[in-house]
Amino acid sequence: MADKYTNGPETPKCGPNTELCTLNFKDKEHNLQCHKDACPGGVLLVGTISPNTGSIIWNRYDTARTLEERFQKLIDQRDTSVNIGVAFLECRVNPLPTPYEVNKTTCGSRDDSFHAGGAVHAQQLLIFPNLTKIIGRIAGGTETNLNINILWIDSVSHSHLFRTLPLSLRQLQRMDEDMQQKQYVFNFDRMQSVKPSTHENLQVLLSGQFFELPRILPFRQTFESLKRKVYDIIWNEDMCWQEEWGLARYVGVSNETLTSTRWVKFEKMMSSLTIDYSGASLTSCKILRSNCERGPFHKNICYNGRFHHWYVLEYAKQMQSLYQDANKPYLQYTEINVGHTGYEQTIKTLDENLEAYLRYIETEDNTVTILLSDHGNRYTQYSMTDEEGFIEQFHSFLFVIAPKSLGDLVGISGIHSLAGNQDKLITVLDVHLMLRYLVNMSSIADSPHMSDVDFQPRGLLDPISSERTCSSLPLFRGAECICETVPDTTTDSQISDNLILAEFGLGYLNNKIQSQTELGGGITEGSCRKLIGTAISDVETRVMTNKTEVRMRIYTEPGKPFLNPDVISFSFNIFLSSNQVSVGWYGPIRFYGKYRACRNRNVNHLYCVCDTDTDSMMANHTVAMENNKKIFNLTSTNRIVSRCLTILERRRESGMVLEAVNLCHNVTVEFEVRGITKHVVGTCELPVRYVVRGHRSLFLGAFLTMGDREEWLVDYSIVLVKSSLFST
Repeated sequence: MADKYTNGPETPKCGPNTELCTLNFKDKEHNLQCHKDACPGGVLLVGTISPNTGSIIWNRYDTARTLEERFQKLIDQRDTSVNIGVAFLECRVNPLPTPYEVNKTTCGSRDDSFHAGGAVHAQQLLIFPNLTKIIGRIAGGTETNLNINILWIDSVSHSHLFRTLPLSLRQLQRMDEDMQQKQYVFNFDRMQSVKPSTHENLQVLLSGQFFELPRILPFRQTFESLKRKVYDIIWNEDMCWQEEWGLARYVGVSNETLTSTRWVKFEKMMSSLTIDYSGASLTSCKILRSNCERGPFHKNICYNGRFHHWYVLEYAKQMQSLYQDANKPYLQYTEINVGHTGYEQTIKTLDENLEAYLRYIETEDNTVTILLSDHGNRYTQYSMTDEEGFIEQFHSFLFVIAPKSLGDLVGISGIHSLAGNQDKLITVLDVHLMLRYLVNMSSIADSPHMSDVDFQPRGLLDPISSERTCSSLPLFRGAECICETVPDTTTDSQISDNLILAEFGLGYLNNKIQSQTELGGGITEGSCRKLIGTAISDVETRVMTNKTEVRMRIYTEPGKPFLNPDVISFSFNIFLSSNQVSVGWYGPIRFYGKYRACRNRNVNHLYCVCDTDTDSMMANHTVAMENNKKIFNLTSTNRIVSRCLTILERRRESGMVLEAVNLCHNVTVEFEVRGITKHVVGTCELPVRYVVRGHRSLFLGAFLTMGDREEWLVDYSIVLVKSSLFST
C-alpha cells in the first residue's frame, strides 16, 4: 500500500551551485580566496549575524581583493559564541550603502531588494567553525568522556526510512558488517513513539521527564550536569528562530512577536540552558526566506544549489571534527525536518547527504551517535487514509552507532544488551537512561515519576523484557501502541459497556463543539457536523484504587466530500467510579487541521468534521437533520415531548444514553429530566435541567450498569419547563 505513495518521479534536485570564494584555515587565520570573475558588474557583500540583534549585517566590498584582505578582521568583530563560523556572500548590482542591518528578511532570492538593495546575481554560505575559539573556551576533556551526537530526523517512521533512504541504509549495513570498522551499529526495530509530536519525545529524550508538556522544555538539568563534566552543548536545526517552531518554541519565546525583544529573550534562554553554539540554526531564517517559506514543511528548501539539510549536516560535521581534534567532549543535537511535509517522497532528498555524513561518522573515535526520529509522518495521504499508515505515525526508528571501545565502559553485558534489545519494545526513555549512564549522570531510578513505568536503570544497556507491553511505557495521551492488537476476547456485555462509554465520549465532545458554535450568542457560519460514531477499537482498561480508567479509540463518519477510505478517529480516556463517569482526556488521531477551511469560525479545528459542499445556511440544520442516523449501528427510539422537542433513547444490554433534539428553527426549549435509577452509574444525577436552542441537539447523559445487569433500571420522565422564541 505504501509503495504507491513513495514510488514516483525522480528525487528532486537543487539548481547549480555557484562558488564566489573559497575559504581555508591556516595558521589560526581564515584565508579567503575569491574568484576573479565571481561578481562581474557588481559588488560583493558579506552578511554576518549580529550578536546583539540576531539580524544580518551586510558589508560591501567593491573588489574581491579588498574582501580577501579584510575578511578575517570582519569575522573576528562579528563572531561570538552563539553564531560561530557562518557568513553569507552575495554578488549584487546597485546595492544600498553598507553596513546595512536586516532584522527580518522577506521572501525572495534572485531579484528582490529585501536587505542590501539591488539584484542578487549569486549567493553563497560559508561555514567555518573556529578551532582557536573552541580551544580557548573550555578545559580539556578526559579519555573517559564520550562524545554524544544526536541526529533527530523529524516525522519519518521506521518503515518509511527503509522505503526511502537506500544509500544511507547500505552505509549503515556496511559499517555493521565490516569487521575492520571501529563502530557497532544497532538497529532497533520496535521503537515506540511516546506521542506523534516532536516536543513530548524530545522532552523525554533530553530530560527523562514525561509529565504533561511544560511551556519550556526541561533540558536545563541535563545540560548543566554535562557542563559540570566539561561538555559543550551544540544545537543545530533547520528552523528559523524568528518563527514559532524549533528551539524558539522549546525555550518559550515563540509567542514574542517583536523580533528585537525575541532575540534578547532567545539568547538569554540559550545561555540559561547552557547551549554554547547554534551557528547552523541561525542561518535558517535567511535560507528559508530565500525560498519564500517560514519553515521547512511544504517544499524542498534549496540555497545556492544545495539542500538546506546539507548546510546543517556540514556544520555538524565540521564542529565534530574540531572537537575530535582538540579532544574536547561535546553533546551535539541536530534536528532535520525535511520529512515533516505532506509528501511521502520529500525525505528522499536527504539520502545522499545523510550517507555522506554517515561516512564521516565511521571515522570518529570515542563518539556515540544516536540516529532517530520522533514519530512517523502525520501529514501524508498514506497516514491519513490507510490503517497501516496510521500506525506508522507511532513507529519511530532508532540506530545507535557506538565505538567498539564502548565495552570498556559498559562491559560485555552492556554490548550484549544493546544487541539483544534490538527487537524489544522501547521508547526514548530507554535512550535517555542509556545516555545518563554513558556520561556518568546521576540515576533517576528512584524518582517518583518512574514508579509506574517499566524501565532498566541503564536503559538500552540492560536487558529489556520481551514481555514488555505499551501499558507499562511512558506514553502521552493520544499515543497508539505499535504492537499487534491481541485478538478481541471480550464478551457481548463488555462490548456493550464500551459502546455506552464511547457514546458518552462522543456526546461530551459534540456538546463542546455545539457550545463553541454558539459562542457569541448567534449561529456562526461554517459546517461542522455532529460526530456520528461507527466503531471502537484498542480498548484498554486499568483498575486503580478507587476508579477504573478505560482508554479507547473511537471512529466517526467523515465529512464530505472526504469520503471513505478517509479515517476519522478520536482517542478518549474515561474514568468510572462507584458514583460517577467522567472524561479525563480526549484528542483527535488524524491529519489535524484537515477541515480547517470549512469549520465553524469558533470551533476548534481539531474536533471539527465538516461538509465542504454544504453552505452555511444548510449547515445550521445538519445537527437536527442527522439524528435518525444509527449510532454504533444502533437506531434511536424517538420519544416526542412537544412539537419542537424529541428525546432520543438508545438502550443496550448494559445501559442507555439519552439525547435531545430541538426540531424548531427559532424556538429555545427548556426542560427537566426526572426519574429514578437502580444499579447504574450515570454521567448526570437526576433531576437535571437543560436548555436546547433551535435546530440543535444535546447529549443528555449515559447510564452504565454497576452490578446485576438484569436488575438495572432507569425510569425517567421529561417535564417541559418553557419554550421561547429567539431571533437568529
